[in-house]
Amino acid sequence: MVSSVGKAEGKRAGWLGSGDPGTRRVSGAAPGILALHGFGGTPVEVELLMDVAKGLGLQGLAPLLPGHGTHPDDLAKTRFRDWVRGAEQALSELYTHNGKQPLCVAGLSMGSLLALELALRHPERVRCLVLLSNALWLRSPFPARALDLVARLRLPDFQLPKLASDLGDPVMRKNHLTYSSQPVHAAVDLQQAAKRLRDRLGEVRCPTFLIHGAQDRLCPMKNADDAARAMVRAETRVLILPRSRHIVTRDIERRELERRLSDYLRAKLDLPDQPDLHTPVEP
Repeated sequence: MVSSVGKAEGKRAGWLGSGDPGTRRVSGAAPGILALHGFGGTPVEVELLMDVAKGLGLQGLAPLLPGHGTHPDDLAKTRFRDWVRGAEQALSELYTHNGKQPLCVAGLSMGSLLALELALRHPERVRCLVLLSNALWLRSPFPARALDLVARLRLPDFQLPKLASDLGDPVMRKNHLTYSSQPVHAAVDLQQAAKRLRDRLGEVRCPTFLIHGAQDRLCPMKNADDAARAMVRAETRVLILPRSRHIVTRDIERRELERRLSDYLRAKLDLPDQPDLHTPVEP
């Protein structure tokens, strides 16, 4: 059963979209799936991973990370170390609850960086990785060079307005729950963390599924191939979704993505086949 911690709310100051920003949980067996959302987002972004966990009969956890789910001003007070702390707490909870069996860690955008950090810090707890729309490189000149300029000039912090999320599906784009602005210094810190992690990709040893939308306007599609080539000690697989943008988990090809993720995790987690399940129909 999928459940959330938090309360559904309508239109609020500092937000786009509507819904419940709280942590998502799925009851089930071990090993579990930990899913980490993106910068300024909520666990809504990775509900698809919770659907996959439910379909496979696994326990799932998608935590609300520090600085998220309240107001953009709270995000401005946090940095990569804070988001890692929140992710580590969730990993420890799921790992302990599952009898200390290594589990799957998945992340979208910022969440992909957190997933990599967890795999580097706690390799004994991470059985496989799923990196969705990885944020190891940002598009240039915006936002990559713009963030570099802010850091170099040491500008005061400010909020950059956000008009909409990068989704091709018009309904999902209109309703997607996310902050309506992004604090620039926190974004700079995230970009610097990505640069550090790029240099450590060769240390990752667990199987990794890299998934990207071909129409991604924030993180280039080639991020998936570039990261896979750098992960010389890991078994990697790359999936490019030709019609999807950045939030691949909620975009046009989300049902195909759900099917491909289920197949991958069934194999990597040594789960029994379920031939009676039908393939979801693309909406």
